[in-house]
Amino acid sequence: MSYDLVGIGNALVDIEVQVSEGLVHNLEVTKGGMTLSTKENQDAILGHISNHTQKIVSGGSAANTIHGFCALGGRGYYLGRVADDAFGKHYTDDMKDCGVGFPGPDSKTEGTGTCLILITPDSERTMLTHLGISSELHPGNVDATIVQQAKTVYIEGYLWTGEETRQAAMTMADAARQAGVLVAFTLSDAFVVNTHKESLIDFIRWKVDILFCNHVEARAMTGEDKDEQAFAELKGMVDTLFMTRGVEGSWAANAQHAKIHIDAFQVEAVDTTGAGDLYAAGSLYGLIHHHGLKESAILGSYCAAQVVTHLGGRMPAHCHTDVQKILELYPGA
Repeated sequence: MSYDLVGIGNALVDIEVQVSEGLVHNLEVTKGGMTLSTKENQDAILGHISNHTQKIVSGGSAANTIHGFCALGGRGYYLGRVADDAFGKHYTDDMKDCGVGFPGPDSKTEGTGTCLILITPDSERTMLTHLGISSELHPGNVDATIVQQAKTVYIEGYLWTGEETRQAAMTMADAARQAGVLVAFTLSDAFVVNTHKESLIDFIRWKVDILFCNHVEARAMTGEDKDEQAFAELKGMVDTLFMTRGVEGSWAANAQHAKIHIDAFQVEAVDTTGAGDLYAAGSLYGLIHHHGLKESAILGSYCAAQVVTHLGGRMPAHCHTDVQKILELYPGA
């Protein structure tokens, strides 16, 4: 079977908990960002807030994107590693239930990666990630046949936190480029950018066609302190660029458009987990299905707005999946 979009990333089960601002402050982690953690540290925090309700959902940045892409009607495949344990079986069943192609659990009987997501009253999410077996993703896991038959591949920047996972990402990008398949990439997090900037710049310049980022990541990548300058510098590196700016909407550019502005859909945010992932899902669905840059960005904006209205990084069941209806909902359409 051929796929429209093939993604690769850290396959993680999200453990979401709504907490106070003070708890995140006391943990001394970057609010709104991702911090690598251990299973023991996650368990200690969960023990401290054992009276809080937990929501357990399948996650991972690129996985959220592929899931959203399939929810819109696209054909997607996701490459990531989970163990043959309870979390891994939950993850596999969830991906297959939503129509995402997935290789299934590894032979190892424990170690599926988990992401503890702390959600503060302002809807911001702060992530403590135990990569588990997802960190063992390696170039040999990349099926070149699946990649070469795709229309676009999608790679998450979080893979740069491990040498083998970074090599797996590079292998996918090289296989795609050799076959004339477009390569889309997300910067993922300012932590990733600040730690691996030189390698990322080289990768983006030479292997990426479509780049996704938010304004914080863009500033970190370029060293600029204003969104406009950061956007302009990144646009010089790729054919197509999408930059999200929270409630201020997003900017997009390609060879035909120097920069266009897309308004955010107005919703009441509960949890910002997955906002960037779902923006990429909608935008890639639009591009792959021959919509223009603006229409594609509108689809991304809609998907991002919908996912923040509930806990978790997946599209709510009640969302529109008819692209024409979504475009008609855009203000001024």
